[in-house]
Amino acid sequence: MKTKLIVLTLVVVITVVFLGFTQSSYAQQNTPLIKQKMQQQASYQFREEMMKKRMENAPVVRMREFIKSLDLSEEQITEINKTLLDFKKDTVELRNSIQIRELEVKALLLEPQTELVKIRAKLQEIADLQVELKAKTIEKYLEVKDLLAPEQQEKLPLGVPSQIFFLEKFSTSRTMNSFCW
Repeated sequence: MKTKLIVLTLVVVITVVFLGFTQSSYAQQNTPLIKQKMQQQASYQFREEMMKKRMENAPVVRMREFIKSLDLSEEQITEINKTLLDFKKDTVELRNSIQIRELEVKALLLEPQTELVKIRAKLQEIADLQVELKAKTIEKYLEVKDLLAPEQQEKLPLGVPSQIFFLEKFSTSRTMNSFCW
């Protein structure tokens, strides 16, 4: 009987101590509602600031600023837009061919007996098409450059061909379609 009383006392003491620890740790974890709201508000403000910085440095925004700095005439804008449209028409087939060849390479890799010779041949075809696409890009860039006055041409930085003609890689097509010279 004495041992039962001692065991029962120990169980009660352990339970009281355990509940005391859990209550204090729960109290430390639970921050007041006002503090939680302030933390959420700070988090939202931080996110907004980060999004604003990201948008300021976006390629589309920088390209728009660059185009505004050229101070293009209406005639130049019309001709450049025609050139860009022609470029897109000319390169649609090339881009599709590249994508088809890339899918063919993936299919070759899935075959039970992978033949490296066939894969190399497809990769060479892809490389040739990419070279042709880059050449057309430079060709159209030179057409656009010829439409600009000498003072406007001086403002053109290196690397503009890929920025002008391949901007859709970095943004949505909706953005590129609304992108106006």
